[in-house]
Amino acid sequence: MLTPNHVVIAAKAVLFVGAASAVTLMLGPFQGLEQAFGLSDKAAHALAFGGLTAMAFLAFPKMRRNDLAIAAILLGASAEIAQLFAHRSASFTDFATDVAGIAVVYLASHIEAVRRDARERGAMRFSDISAQRQRRRRRKSSVVMPAASVAVEGETARSSFASRAASRFPREA
Repeated sequence: MLTPNHVVIAAKAVLFVGAASAVTLMLGPFQGLEQAFGLSDKAAHALAFGGLTAMAFLAFPKMRRNDLAIAAILLGASAEIAQLFAHRSASFTDFATDVAGIAVVYLASHIEAVRRDARERGAMRFSDISAQRQRRRRRKSSVVMPAASVAVEGETARSSFASRAASRFPREA
């Protein structure tokens, strides 16, 4: 039976193979290979980095999309810098195309959030929606559990889970 965890595992495998392929094609002696597939250099860059970003979003569902997009941008910059040392043609336009491919996927990933806001809060301004979310985050983070303390030789000190459990459930000798 297929579960979301299976999709995450498959996405990680595809991401690994895709990243390895992209690095090999960008740094290896395969300059101009994208033309065999009918793609220009810029289209190949945009598709590669857009696809890697989409796979990263699927492969790491608990990570923030902002962080994953920044990592993809850094990978694109690193690839262009590495091309300088691999005797390939590094260019700023290739990097800009990488960023464009990443941006398309990043912006598309926010479509569902905008659709949800339109359904639930269609008449509200975006600034009001943002303020409401910030209040909700503060409310969630402000809930603090009181620290348990245990009396140790007349002193009250914080203790670990193990010592609290041992004092609550003493061993019978």
